[in-house]
Amino acid sequence: MKYKILKLTQDEFPDKLKKIENAPKQLYLIGNKDLLFEDCFGIVGTRRITDYGKQNCEFFTRELVFRNIPIVSGMAIGTDSIAHKTCLEYSGKTIAVLGSGFDNVFPEENLELFEKIIEASGLVVTEYEKDVKPLKENFPQRNRIVTALSEGILVVEAAFRSGTSITVNNAKKQGKKVFAIPGKLDSCVGVGVNKMIKQGAILTTDIQDIISGFPQFEHRLRKSTKKKTSKSVKINEEYRKIYEILEMKSMSIEELLQETNFSFKEVIKLLTKMEIEGVVEQDLIGNYKIK
Repeated sequence: MKYKILKLTQDEFPDKLKKIENAPKQLYLIGNKDLLFEDCFGIVGTRRITDYGKQNCEFFTRELVFRNIPIVSGMAIGTDSIAHKTCLEYSGKTIAVLGSGFDNVFPEENLELFEKIIEASGLVVTEYEKDVKPLKENFPQRNRIVTALSEGILVVEAAFRSGTSITVNNAKKQGKKVFAIPGKLDSCVGVGVNKMIKQGAILTTDIQDIISGFPQFEHRLRKSTKKKTSKSVKINEEYRKIYEILEMKSMSIEELLQETNFSFKEVIKLLTKMEIEGVVEQDLIGNYKIK
């Protein structure tokens, strides 16, 4: 694939990268360069993400995409991959920052994701020449670019000591807001994120916790964008009305009563059956969403 090079000395090099400590001397780009100049948001977290983390990563990514906010992450396995994939599933734009050159996409299992990001008018960037291998020391360096390109970051899950904590420290040095979803008390990847909250990260249980912190995001209308794969999902006709509503937005029982004109008994009966069959689930605040 052909790539472009932006040098630190060039006028078109993004200001948000020029002003950080240890600014990259150059960026290698494949894809939509314009995303470098948009107000983006970073989503980061553990490679060993749990089902709890996955559900929340998908939920918050989707809600940001619905507000036309590009997502930045590092294309690692776990949290990063889920953020990028969810973004693409809902027709959003995403930036992946690599810790290697383009000839050594890492992890190799994400080569298809790498290609899909580019095909979907997203952007893949790295500060490393194309033949540079994914060395361990490259990834902490990569993280400062993730935070620099983002207006703020959301931490999904993190262990007590992890690469995510390096990302958070970079964000703080750069004056970026750090948001964190509370972690499960009995999970090793809940310990680190809860510590971050104690140290000042913004406790995040709803998308408005993020949106209200940024004037440039606050007035963006939430668009109703269906998941690209929804046409291939086969569901019971009995559930269709509720399913199609929840594809647009997670909702409380009260909201579903207003949207469907079903009786309370009917809604409870259908939601219970859908939950048992794995069609829907509840989020952190008790709203129902597609699983």
